[in-house]
Amino acid sequence: MCMSDPATTEITGPTIVNPANPDLDYSYCSSDRRHVVNLSVVARTPQFGTGVAHKVLGDWQVAPIVRWQSGNRSIVSTGVDNALTGMGGQRAVQILDDPYGSGAPTQYLSRAAFTSPTTGTYSTLAPFTVVNPSTLQNDFALTRSFRLSPAQALQVRWEVFNVFNKVNFNAPITSLNSASFGQIQTAGDPRIMQFALKFTF
Repeated sequence: MCMSDPATTEITGPTIVNPANPDLDYSYCSSDRRHVVNLSVVARTPQFGTGVAHKVLGDWQVAPIVRWQSGNRSIVSTGVDNALTGMGGQRAVQILDDPYGSGAPTQYLSRAAFTSPTTGTYSTLAPFTVVNPSTLQNDFALTRSFRLSPAQALQVRWEVFNVFNKVNFNAPITSLNSASFGQIQTAGDPRIMQFALKFTF
């Protein structure tokens, strides 16, 4: 678990929303992910002797990588200056215990779970209380080096990212004044493949 004070920069100092109560901004980090699993394997095909089978099937290297991680966190903001102070990042008020909707991309968060604070006041909702969707990434690499001489070699490499073309959803829209509040409208990269040749000498 990661807990943090407001973000601080050399130019702006701490980004406290309510200067009269800075403790309200002590909360989870945006990068707080409770579970991260990484699994990688490197396997090489057998030699298959010295004949044709070895030339075709031998010395290939297979390297799958699996990464699963729970979601990071988002802030539910009002999108307007409810406190009439000119401070940005003012947060909404959560009025239901469960802020999530059906779980579908079109209703990841429930609009009925939030409202705006009374004009001239701040919400007591902490930042980064919304957990975004988890992600699962499967990557794969297939390589082989062909020895051309004692000092020269040619490596062939094929890499596939997101092998199963799984949709990994990004964070939902969390600005309360948006008509698309609670919706997830973007996702991570689809399946991507690349080929490479490397000559070493």
